[in-house]
Amino acid sequence: MMDSQSLTIELDDEPFEAVLGDNLLSSLLSQGADVRYGCCAGVCGACCLYDTSNGESILSCQTAISSSMSLTRQIPAETSTFSVLNTLSLNGDSIELTLLGPSDESFGDRVVVSFSFCESSRNLFRQSSNVYECMVLNSAGAPLKIVLQKERLSDEDWLQALMLSAGDPLAVQLSKGIRKGRLLFEMDIADAPVVVIASPDNALLESYWRESLLDYTAKFLGHFTLLANETLAESLADDALTAFLQTALANSGGASLQLIYHGQNVSAKDWNRVLRPLRIHPNQLHFVR
Repeated sequence: MMDSQSLTIELDDEPFEAVLGDNLLSSLLSQGADVRYGCCAGVCGACCLYDTSNGESILSCQTAISSSMSLTRQIPAETSTFSVLNTLSLNGDSIELTLLGPSDESFGDRVVVSFSFCESSRNLFRQSSNVYECMVLNSAGAPLKIVLQKERLSDEDWLQALMLSAGDPLAVQLSKGIRKGRLLFEMDIADAPVVVIASPDNALLESYWRESLLDYTAKFLGHFTLLANETLAESLADDALTAFLQTALANSGGASLQLIYHGQNVSAKDWNRVLRPLRIHPNQLHFVR
């Protein structure tokens, strides 16, 4: 029958079976595919995949399978060589790099980096086989800042990161057609009271949010990191989170409190169970992967 027609979805060259009319994200997740997701409502963009035939983006949580597809997780990008301006050890497990490169401000809100380094005795460069996605930690027009975390890098590349110094090259993939600051602009949070809630792996970016949001509003009311020893959905039940939101609401001066969730794998439905008793409307919650 047509409604059970079997199709094939290739995701970065790995084949997955699919059925005509099924939801793309649900179908891939049910087969163990490693696909990011967030709100599952077509808002956050975390589940975005790309058609390899034309580079167009597809929101997998909002897509019904209508044909076989060849998809990739990789954002269409172009690679440029940046130079290290400064390195700063945030703690024993993370490093902030300040980089100088193209000045067209089209960094997007995330970049992908890979390591090029010089064997000085032979003046040879080689490219690491591993690449790493990073949030962009700068405003438009400023030098690019990124944070590298030890747990996300191979042992070899972490050692290379520790050895970087001023003037060293670093290969950076820039998203095509996306300008820095897009996410905050689209949130329309100018002058509104705002809090940020982060998954544990994004806790280190608290200072980024503080600095970035102060360009939009003077009412940044705090940053909260979800518990690391629970599943993310379960960690929303933490009494400390509820107390944090209650305090923010009390300090919002009666204005509509805006929440930014910086993480993945917690759906809008999970969040609504927390926000409804606090009388926070779903449209006050913004997802950033």
